[in-house]
Amino acid sequence: MRVMIGAGEQCWDGWMPTQQADLDLLEPASFAAYFGDRRADAFLCEHVWEHLTVEEGERAARLVYTYLKPGGRLRVAVPDGHHPDPAYQALVAVNGPGLAHDHRVLYTLATLTPVFTQAGFDVRPLEWWDADHTFHHADWDVLDGPVYRSRHLDHRNAAFRAGVGAPGFSSLILDCHRPPATA
Repeated sequence: MRVMIGAGEQCWDGWMPTQQADLDLLEPASFAAYFGDRRADAFLCEHVWEHLTVEEGERAARLVYTYLKPGGRLRVAVPDGHHPDPAYQALVAVNGPGLAHDHRVLYTLATLTPVFTQAGFDVRPLEWWDADHTFHHADWDVLDGPVYRSRHLDHRNAAFRAGVGAPGFSSLILDCHRPPATA
């Protein structure tokens, strides 16, 4: 079972979209009701964690870890606090405009990674900007968890994909792996 947390309008083949009313990252009872004795093979969560405080994000990471099968993956994407474009930063700012009105945190790789490692995840960064405003990316497969706001999919990154310039809109993307069960 592959589950999208906070899917909004997004719908990807092979993924079960959920909303906060289905799975509330701050309500263990919602996970218990949704999953029962089952566990997810994978979770996908795009631009949700920034709506939580750091403490809430840590609790949410522990909750997701509990409902993920050993060897499973959470792919998480948030706005990148090191993105060099001032217009991007204004759009995703804490208490920002529109859908960002309830953003609580603007993460960087250094601040997001511990949210998941403290829960027991092994973390692999997939896309991120560093403090010197250099964009980094690892090879990753969209089929393992599509993130629209990524170098692979976002329409604003067509020039980057063609080899011209930097990404126009990107996310800080992590793969968070629950270690396999040991015998």
